[in-house]
Amino acid sequence: MRRVFACLLVLALVFGFAAHVPAQAQGGALIVAGRFVDVITLDPGRAFETTNLIVHHATYETLLNINADDLSKIVPGLAESYSISEDGLEYTFVLNPAAKFASGNPVTAEDVRFSWTRLLNIKGGPSSYLTDFGFKSIEVVDERTVKVTLETPQPAFASVVTAPALSVLEKAVVVAQGGTDAEDADQTDTAKDWLDQNSAGSGPFILTGWTPNSEITLVRNENYWRGAVALEGVTLRNTNDASSALQLVARGDADIALGVDADTADQARGNADLTLNIGQTLNLLYLAVSPSDYFNLPISDVRVRQAIAYAIDYDGIIALTGGFADRPAAMLPLGIAGSDPALRYSRDLDKAKTLLAEAGIPDGFAMTLYIGGGATAGVPREVLAAKLQADFAEAGIQIEINQQTSPNFLTAFRAQELPMVISAWTPDYLDATMWTSFFSKAGSGVSARIRMDVPRIAELADLIAAERDAMVRERLLTEYVKAHVEAAVFIPLLQEQYIDVLSKDVKGYVFHPVYLTEFSGVSK
Repeated sequence: MRRVFACLLVLALVFGFAAHVPAQAQGGALIVAGRFVDVITLDPGRAFETTNLIVHHATYETLLNINADDLSKIVPGLAESYSISEDGLEYTFVLNPAAKFASGNPVTAEDVRFSWTRLLNIKGGPSSYLTDFGFKSIEVVDERTVKVTLETPQPAFASVVTAPALSVLEKAVVVAQGGTDAEDADQTDTAKDWLDQNSAGSGPFILTGWTPNSEITLVRNENYWRGAVALEGVTLRNTNDASSALQLVARGDADIALGVDADTADQARGNADLTLNIGQTLNLLYLAVSPSDYFNLPISDVRVRQAIAYAIDYDGIIALTGGFADRPAAMLPLGIAGSDPALRYSRDLDKAKTLLAEAGIPDGFAMTLYIGGGATAGVPREVLAAKLQADFAEAGIQIEINQQTSPNFLTAFRAQELPMVISAWTPDYLDATMWTSFFSKAGSGVSARIRMDVPRIAELADLIAAERDAMVRERLLTEYVKAHVEAAVFIPLLQEQYIDVLSKDVKGYVFHPVYLTEFSGVSK
């Protein structure tokens, strides 16, 4: 049996004044305003950011799913059932015979095989959901049955299957647009441009367009096999900031302001036409400090990295969010078994200065902090960077801030070119391996981006991935957290709560800690 450890808190608070009827209330499309600037592609085989999770959950489906009302339970998706061999190496999925794509064609085992093999052979970031979990092969047993074989037992694999990256695409449509699952798909697949503007899935909505830094449009899938949803469509409309998003909702030009900050939430209080929806996420904002000699910087010394960790005013950072955040000790969020907040760093400038002196740099040093755009918990990256700059200066560490556009920042980060960054991590599935598999190994995940090679952390990650006993696994996770705290490579700054402002006419809205939103049950 698999266990998924997570927590979810969804609170709805309604405040009142001046009646107002939103202009969009008469329409059937939902307008969602927010910051959607992280999109690089909407091809499920290549996308590895956050906004694509919203889009792909609405337009595609996976074999299995985890619903917001019970994050500990894996439920059927496109597969009506699945079984696991006694040795834990084979997973057999039986498709629901009613499942069909937006085209009206049935979802078949060959579509599943093609989608997963294409994902693997494109060799993009999301292919790690297969490679990091010992994927060996996928074969078609019959029209409705696929068998997946793993190299080693992976207790988390059923949870991994719920990740949007493992969505099922209609093979015939993708191939017609230049897609392929051949071994050289990373060089020969040309479906990306089409998939950036269209979808080939079975979800409740269909992608009809993406204009970078402007909007993403979805329309209702009239052929949705579970029954057409209430909304005629969904538009994700990019705004410069949370205040602009709120203004759109307040005057009826949008229905939801997604992921606003505490100050913006305060502006909504007292308006009877608006509702605040607050959800506890598993999203982490972190500072990453490379331990590698490659950069020829003092941070290769663990004492310097620990000094950086002690120099941070964590309470001040939480205050920037208006208190809508918490903080774990390492890259394992609160709510996941083994995440112990008692182990986290707290500010100690004397300790920071002592460690710098022990490292032979009592007068401190200078380096660059790299950041992209966007905000977490309503705090823009540049505001957080300025806060860290001031904190570090008190310990004698002089920081220059280099802010880049989000695509440029992500490209450089993935190319292992940045020694110290602020970045964020949102889960694609709900198991501890969503963090341990990506922040542990020298050759993969985010740890590769920062050139981290800490053998003890990598060893614990392997043990955690293979352990079937929940109690033993939790002990290993606690040891994993301790090892990360000591290494001080990934330093969590906050675990955000998500604040959405809704028009009072929006009904059935649900926050999900992975997909952020569930549009299929929404009406207005």
